[in-house]
Amino acid sequence: MAAPRRLDYPWDAELLAPYAELMIEVARRDLDFMATHGSEAEKAETAVASAVIFRPVPPALHRPAQEEESARRYGIE
Repeated sequence: MAAPRRLDYPWDAELLAPYAELMIEVARRDLDFMATHGSEAEKAETAVASAVIFRPVPPALHRPAQEEESARRYGIE
């Protein structure tokens, strides 16, 4: 949080709260998916695999989502 402040960006708790809420939903979905596996060993394996394999997916989806929303809002193709 210090870097945005140094650059004079108003990124404070109020601005970040909606992002935190979205990440809570991501965590819920992660745990819901893990719960679909029967044994504790399968759940643990899923948790580890998700942390390694799935970790880059949300940031990878973020940019195309921004591009799509920008095009929708501003008519950019």
